[in-house]
Amino acid sequence: MTEASPLTPQGQAGKPNLTEQVYEQLIQILISGELRPGDVIVERKIADRLNASRTPVREALGRLEAERLVFKQPNRGVTVSPFSTEALIEILNVRQLLESEAARLAAGRIPSHTIEKIRARMLELSERSSVTLAETWEVDDQLHTAIAEASGNSLMAGLIRDLRRRTHVFNAYRNPHESRFDARENLFVLDMVASGDAEKARAAMNDHINSVKVAIINRLTGVSL
Repeated sequence: MTEASPLTPQGQAGKPNLTEQVYEQLIQILISGELRPGDVIVERKIADRLNASRTPVREALGRLEAERLVFKQPNRGVTVSPFSTEALIEILNVRQLLESEAARLAAGRIPSHTIEKIRARMLELSERSSVTLAETWEVDDQLHTAIAEASGNSLMAGLIRDLRRRTHVFNAYRNPHESRFDARENLFVLDMVASGDAEKARAAMNDHINSVKVAIINRLTGVSL
């Protein structure tokens, strides 16, 4: 189980409080693409759907607003934010800094059975003609979460987790269709972290996230490589 961020409010026995639970559920609704940019979020309907009172729903929406995933409109309430390439690039820039450092710290620290499990899943998806975004995100999360947790810095791991989920939301808006999974870059990152060479692990992660930024920019500007 992914370790909770020290910044995350917790209830007794380490369980998330109601606001955190509602926030997590809203994030999943956004990632699924069920709510799209411009859609109005009706607080009462969300509360009924999630079987929660309106107070934690309001607080969770406030957190999403601070993350610029939703915004308040006069006389319309809370609306899902339009897709912003600039916001996505900002998130990737911060992820590049944090995850490169996480890879450096995690080098040689991920158990071999975890490495092999991730590798097997990547190879399985790469041999298929098409995969869903959910399947791609699943294996991508396995890799990045394993690295973040192995860094030994729980605050960094929590920040990386939150930024990656926000990336997933933007990707759901931008590309809701199936695509072929290319495992080469991810496998290279996995191999460099497994090798125990801290600098090579850092450089591999840095290059990986940078290539993601370049691909997004090229796709949106119509540049073909």
